[in-house]
Order: sequence, then structure tokens, then C-alpha cells
Amino acid sequence: MDSKTCSKSQQHEERPPQPTVQCVSKGHNFHRLLLLLLSVVAAVSGFSHFPVSGFLGKQVVLPCTYKGNVPVSDLLVIWGTTKGDILHRVVSGNDALTEQDAQFRNRTKLFKDQLEQGNWSVLLSDLRESDRSQYECWISKIDKQIHLEKIDSVNLFVTVSPSCPSDMEFNKEILSIYKYFQSFPGDSPVPVSGFLGEQVVLPCTYKGNVTISDLLGIWGTTKGDILHRVVNGNDDLTQQDPRFRNRTKLFKDQLEQGNWSVLLSDLRDSDQNDYQCQIYKRLETGYYWEQFHLVHLSVTGPEPSTRTRVGLGIGILVAIFVVAGIGIYIFRKC
Repeated sequence: MDSKTCSKSQQHEERPPQPTVQCVSKGHNFHRLLLLLLSVVAAVSGFSHFPVSGFLGKQVVLPCTYKGNVPVSDLLVIWGTTKGDILHRVVSGNDALTEQDAQFRNRTKLFKDQLEQGNWSVLLSDLRESDRSQYECWISKIDKQIHLEKIDSVNLFVTVSPSCPSDMEFNKEILSIYKYFQSFPGDSPVPVSGFLGEQVVLPCTYKGNVTISDLLGIWGTTKGDILHRVVNGNDDLTQQDPRFRNRTKLFKDQLEQGNWSVLLSDLRDSDQNDYQCQIYKRLETGYYWEQFHLVHLSVTGPEPSTRTRVGLGIGILVAIFVVAGIGIYIFRKC
């Protein structure tokens, strides 16, 4: 293979300028090295991997979108793992699969009719256990140099049965991407407060049109601790964090109306936290993110009892009368 020296500069509006990469070849080894290098850059930058789940033997779509103004004819797109294995490669809108890793041969496809609209997602078929990995979609502008335009990262989980998506790591992963959702406008936490030992409702409303039988709902902390989990409208608490055991409840009769709020009982100091309500819809190929809610729970001291409140009210009234009496006495004296 002929070789020549070329310069590659990666730039991204949300990242600091990347170092120029001097390369000697445009072959398979170069692209593996490029993927590895850029993956390290993404890791150092704290880039989050979006979770996607698929089923063994089925298909799954790994999402990647581009909203820039560079035409398809001037784009180089490389899908690959963070280990440097090339999943799919497109140059100027045409597949270039000579360097595709053997394990992905004849199992990948792009939506060619949607490239102009910015859809660079890849369809991966015949899912295998070995496909479980972190994938990255690198979109670059082809010029005299190659300029990095966009990075999308996906964490793919492969489960066995569509009826039982109980992968613990997947559930914890989708609860640990708080930083990803923090970048969405309007997603500041809804403040909720409760008293020690009492109950509190953490609000979550679903406004989509997917039926309950095709929804997966997961309540949890932003650290990945599972508060409550519902699959197809039924509680699935096998992975619930022990400290929430027997303290959570959903309003089952209101799920159809979109009320996915959770009732948390016997409040403790340790319950003060940020909580997420994430709702996923089930398709044939896996579960896909549908909606997200963020709630901040504050826990204060015990709520005053009725007797205490009554006594406090009487004390205030007595104090008012005493002050008023003193004022009248002074007025008359003067």
C-alpha cells in the first residue's frame, strides 16, 4: 500500500483544541490508531456514553446525528469501538468497508436516504454477546486536513429476552448519565421537600403515546442506586437498592393517565438526594429512551405534631395580648 505523510487536526466546539496527528498510512492500522487516540481524548474530556439495549439475535440502532452544515460529500464518518475495532466507515456518503472488523462483516447498515437530514445512525444486526461494548461515531470534515466535527458515544448492552430486560449494569448505567441530561435546556431539578419519618411524592409525568405494556420506567439516584423499577406496568424490585426496600410505591391506577410519580415512605436523612425518573419504550430491537425527569429531595426535621402546633398558636396569641395590654397601659399613662 502506498503511503504518504498527512496531518490531521481535530477540533470541536465543546472541547479544547486537539493535537495534530501525523500519520503515515490511510490503512487499517491508521484508523485503529485514530479511533484509539480519539477515544482517549473523549475519555479525558469526560464524554458520556449514551446507553442502548438490544436482544440477542435481533437488530439494534446505534444513534448518531449531525446538525452541521458540511455536505455529505465532504464528510468522513467512522463508527468503531473504543478499542479501535472499525464497525462501519463512510467516505463522501459511500460505504468504505475494506477495513471493517471481521466480526461485524455483513451485519451493519446505514440509513442512506437519511444522511442529508443528519441521521448517521448505524443498524447492527444479528446481535451477539461479543457486541456488548462502547461505540463511538466520529464525524469529520474532509479538506486538505481532516477536522473533527462531532462525536457521539453509545454504550451497547445485549440482553437475552425481550420480556425480561433485567440487566443490572444497564439499569445502573442509564441512571449514571446525569451529566449527559444536565446539558438539556429546562432540565433543572424539581425541588421537593419532606419531613423525617413521613411520606413524600417524587413527581414524574409521561406525556407520550406508548402503551404501558411497552414501557420501562426506572426511578433512581443520579449515582445509579435503583429506587423503583416498573416493566410493562408491573413492579420489578429485584434490583432495588436495599435502603429503599418496602418504602416505595407507584400509583398503579394512574399509570395510564401518565402519572409515574413514586411515593417514598419513612423518610430518612440519607434520602436527601437528586432522583431521576427515566422512561424507555420497547421496540423489537431493544429499549429506547423516551422521557426524563429530575427531582431534588430535601429532608428536614420531624413535622410538628398537632398538639405542638396548637400550643404554639396559643402562645403566640397570649404574647400578642400581653404586648397589646402593655401598649394600652402606656398610652393611657401618657
